[in-house]
Amino acid sequence: MQREFDAARRSADTADADHDNTDHDNTDHDNTDHDKTANDNVDHANVTAQPCEGRVIALDIIPGAVPIETYQFPERCLMLFGAEGPGLSSKALELADDVVYISQFGSVRSINAGAAAAVAMHCWIVQHGRGVQQS
Repeated sequence: MQREFDAARRSADTADADHDNTDHDNTDHDNTDHDKTANDNVDHANVTAQPCEGRVIALDIIPGAVPIETYQFPERCLMLFGAEGPGLSSKALELADDVVYISQFGSVRSINAGAAAAVAMHCWIVQHGRGVQQS
């Protein structure tokens, strides 16, 4: 499994570097008022995060992650899923309260994000689904 962890970290680091080096030149756009969005009027330097009752759970197969089979999901949480292959960015992992991985056999590095979301949501519902009505 350490080999998969190492490969995942190299892939995520490469994805982060590629994103940081992306050219954000806006020379094709003029800066007229009609091109501005509501977000252009926000002073991003003074925006602060509001306290949240839930926890941010990152799902990625990295060193230090907890296997999903033993993880106790909080009732209120936000789950983050990365792209197949590179996984989550280092910034997303930094912001997460916990990191969980989906156990797999073989040398599989990743699982499709939709499949990973389905597995994680099922684990959450098994732990917290009491009283959920079924139709």
